[in-house]
Order: sequence, then C-alpha cells, then structure tokens
Amino acid sequence: MLKQILLAVVVIFVILLLLEGGALLVESASFSTPSTETRRPGWQTEFFGSLFDWHEPDPELLWRFRAGLTNPLITTNSEHLLGPEISRDKPKSSYRVLILGDSSPVGFGLKSRRQTFGEILQFLLNENYKSHKQVEVVNAAVSGYSSEQIRCFLKMQGWDYDPDLIVLYCGNNDASISGEFSDHDLLKGQKLKSLRSLFSHLAIYRVMRAIIRPQPESCGGNLSRLKVRVTPEQYGANLTSIVDQCRDHNCPVIILKPPVPYLWPAGLQFKPFLRLTGKDGRILLPEEMVEFLGRDIVYCIDTVHMRKLYGETDIFTRKVYNSGMCDTISTDSAINWYRSRLACEPDNPIWPNNLGATWWKMGKFREADSALHIALELFCSKNGDNLSPAVAACVSPILYNIGINKMCMDSAQRISNIDTGSEAYLYLDSALQADYFSLRIKRSYCNELDKLKTASGVMVIDLPELFRKHGGEGLFIDHCHPTVDGHLIIAEAVYDSIKNRRW
Repeated sequence: MLKQILLAVVVIFVILLLLEGGALLVESASFSTPSTETRRPGWQTEFFGSLFDWHEPDPELLWRFRAGLTNPLITTNSEHLLGPEISRDKPKSSYRVLILGDSSPVGFGLKSRRQTFGEILQFLLNENYKSHKQVEVVNAAVSGYSSEQIRCFLKMQGWDYDPDLIVLYCGNNDASISGEFSDHDLLKGQKLKSLRSLFSHLAIYRVMRAIIRPQPESCGGNLSRLKVRVTPEQYGANLTSIVDQCRDHNCPVIILKPPVPYLWPAGLQFKPFLRLTGKDGRILLPEEMVEFLGRDIVYCIDTVHMRKLYGETDIFTRKVYNSGMCDTISTDSAINWYRSRLACEPDNPIWPNNLGATWWKMGKFREADSALHIALELFCSKNGDNLSPAVAACVSPILYNIGINKMCMDSAQRISNIDTGSEAYLYLDSALQADYFSLRIKRSYCNELDKLKTASGVMVIDLPELFRKHGGEGLFIDHCHPTVDGHLIIAEAVYDSIKNRRW
C-alpha cells in the first residue's frame, strides 16, 4: 500500500514537471505574459504606497503612515497613527475621540498639526470639561484614504482603541480617478496577493492565466475603462457600514460633510504628476489621463485673483496652479494663432476654448463667452452621451472657464466669492461635478451622506453651509484643504455638537 502511494506521488511529480516544461516552451513560443501583473493597481496606490515619503505599503489597507515620523505637521507613533504614543487600553478616567479621514483631518497645507481641528477640539473639550474626564483625541486619518480604506481600518483596528465617539471626514478621494480598478477591487485583491505572487513563478499558472484572462491591449485613449476609486453608491454603503459598526459598539458618530471651493481651476490637480514615474521607470498615471491632462488648454485664471482667493499657498499648490497653460506670446498673436488652428481643426474644442480664454484675458468677456460656448458645443457633439467620469473630467476646464468669464461679465470686482443664485454658479458647479481629475467630493456623494442625517446615534455637520456663511473661498488653501480658520470653524462645530447632544 505504501509503495503504491509513493509510486503515485512520483508519477504526479513527474507529470507536473513535464507540464511545467511544456508550459515554458508554450510560453516562450506563444505568449508574452510576464511573471508579474502588468496591469497596475492605480497611480494613487503606487504614489502613496512607495513614492510619498510619509507613507509605506500596507498589506491590508494599500498604504499607511510610516511609524516614527517627526516634522512640524506629521508626527506618528509606533502604531502608525498621528500624534504621540497612545495605549490601546483606555484609562477609566479618559473620554476618547477617534478621528477617521483623509488629508484634511491630517492638516495638509498647514504649518503645524496644532492648527488641525482635532488638536483644537481636544483643547476645547479639556478646557470645558476639566471636572469630568480627560479627553484623548486619537487621529487615525491618513492622507489619500477613501471611505473604503476607512471602513476596513475601523473594522480591523479602530475598535482596539475603545473610542467613546467617532468623527468622520472623507469623500474627496472617493470621487477621483486612479486607474482601471476601484478601491473595493484593490482591497479585495490584497487578500490573494501573496498566493498569486507565489503561483506567478510557475509557467503553468502564467499560461493558464493568459488563456483564461488575456492581458488587455493598449486602449489608445479609451477613457471609459478608467474608474472612480469609490462610486457614490459604494460610498453610501461604506458610510452605512461605519454607522452600523458604531451602533454595534454603542458609539455615536459625527460625520463631517466635506466642503469644497468652486473657484479652484477644474481638471488641473493631477497635472504636475504627468511625468512622474514609478519604481519600474514607467509613467505613473494611466496613458489616457496623460493624454488628456497634457492638452494645451488655457484657463481663465491669473495670479492676482488666485492670491486674493487662496492667499500665499504652499509650494505644491503653486505648482498645481502654475501647471495651467498660459500663453507666452502677445494676446493679438494668440488670437490669430487660435483662429488659424480652429480653421485647420474645426472639430477640436481646445482651440475655441483657448481663444475664449485669450479674449477673457483682454477683458472682452462677451467675445470670450461666445468662443467658450462653441468649445462646449464641439465637445458635446463629439462625445455625445459617452460621459463616463473620465470623459466628463475632460470638459470640466471648459465649464470652469465659462463660469469664471460669466462672473467677470456680471461683477465689476471680477472674481470673488460666488453667488449661488447666479448663472456663473451653474457652470462652476457643473465643472466641479465633472472634475474627476481632482480630489473634490461631488453632489452625488453628498446625497448619499445626507441619507444618514436621520440615523440614530449620528450627527451630520453641513460644513459647506458653514463655510459659505463664514468666509467661503477664503477658507480653503487649495482644491479641498481648509485654512487655519477653516479648521477652527470645524473644531467649534464638532465641539458644539458634542455639547448639545451631551455626548
């Protein structure tokens, strides 16, 4: 019996060797399948996972902060969380607030983490409740995180800190395009990553994989295959899951609806990364994004008004703003040049857009309005109903330019805080809703968030409305991050909610 078993094992081993050898021959003759995945996980995963110095890869959450970071803004502990060391065993005398979110709770763009709303909130609570309990704020926010990553973090690690209250701020990263995979797909794939890596050394696996799921050919500008990181529906499901987890742990949750500026140039945020390469030397952004973000499209923006709106921004924000194309030739020469280009390519919306932006620069707003609407009509006739998020993102600069130009037509002060009842607002809002090439939450995501307003144990704070009342565009550093005053408004709103709810 034992000899028969050994003989069977030897026969199986020999058969496997023969199959592996045959697969190697077939692979070398017929397939070009590499030993590792050629489809990339998305440029944001690669950027945050291995290229941004503050982060490192995470086997379960794609990336996380490095432990032991020390600089004015980012200080991390051994648990990879922001701030000093904190015990997972909560002292009986403590009231613990867990902050979950993205780069806004981190304080991106500020000079010090002490200016973040989490630090201000901790100060306010400890100053006003000295006789009750010592308040600890655990900031588990991570720059670049989506609601999908936050939901997973809370389930796997967050409850280890035994929070009494959770404050959630997310959505800007969800509504952005990173590649052809959603965050849900990427996180699901992480579970099988090690096993696939092991099998990838076998020619049998590589050949069978190539037969079952061939590698996709270059799409040559097919934007429809690119996906948002988290769809509005999945965003709503993630928030509901977080609320359900909180209910199971008898922990109330405050959800902060993210505010966003309307006057920040649409479709510009990722442009500085056009030539950024990964560790393999390949361009990080999908080729379709590189093609469209690399267009010579001119914006109705100037340095004077950007400084008036957003102040002296940080280096990266200035780099984003400066990546918007500006003509180096005279306005008269530019007018003639774009007219000649439009005569050669009458179906290309870029040329009437650039013509309109040049008229805007000259203060001829009605001529600009006419040219920009021609650009919009050409784009719509060319793309028809094919308005996937990535395609829609390509028209956002044209919509933005129309909105800015209409503000200038209607206002002697030109660009200032926007009137939400104006025609200009309709175009600027449309530009924001279409801008999946930047990190800004969209209305469809806010609608999902609003559904939780009536849930028990949940408080939703409408930050967009608060920001409109207390400073508008002047409360933003850039495309989505609040200023110091913005963080103060958030901290006071959260503090008031805790006090009013007696949490």
